[in-house]
Amino acid sequence: TIAEYNRNILDYHRQFLQKWNAAAMEYLFQSVNPIVVLEAHRQLLMIFDRGIVPSNLVTVHIRWGDKAREMDLAGIEEYITATRDIIGAGWDTEPQHIYLATEDPLAIKEFESNKPPNWTVYISGPTFKSSGNQGPHVLAIQTEGSDGLEALAALLVSLEANKYVLTTESNWSRLINELRKNIVDRRCGGCTEMFDVRPGEW
Repeated sequence: TIAEYNRNILDYHRQFLQKWNAAAMEYLFQSVNPIVVLEAHRQLLMIFDRGIVPSNLVTVHIRWGDKAREMDLAGIEEYITATRDIIGAGWDTEPQHIYLATEDPLAIKEFESNKPPNWTVYISGPTFKSSGNQGPHVLAIQTEGSDGLEALAALLVSLEANKYVLTTESNWSRLINELRKNIVDRRCGGCTEMFDVRPGEW
């Protein structure tokens, strides 16, 4: 039928995109600029004791700010609930470690204010005040590339986790997810897992 034919075409398109994304991520990150690696190392030493990453680290990417013009933003309670669920048993009784991947100071403040007391939050990379008139690319230009360097290094730091709470309607979350699936998982035998609070596709 026409409906089945259309479904087959869509499935083929998705499979092609998945393979293309995997090849692209592998190629782009097979040799990261040493300047980015050094900045990532600096951030690791800055936020973790002696640069040692906790074994139960969870990366949470919150995209607010100007993204409200493009999508229905997830509230902080959605992120907290998703983080709690992906942690599972012990989320409220054992020490938990959250790497908060966001450039939005309001998101940082809200997450810190609503998290359980046994969660430790780590933050690195650039931050800027939310604005409906300009996005992070504007501030990256204004800082002559330093924000971009810090953001790329923070991206590498975010990949130190085994569990992820993402918003794949955001391009940055999609990038984290593609790297998680095609770089990290391939090297650790599929050790990561992800919850998507706002699913999207390339």
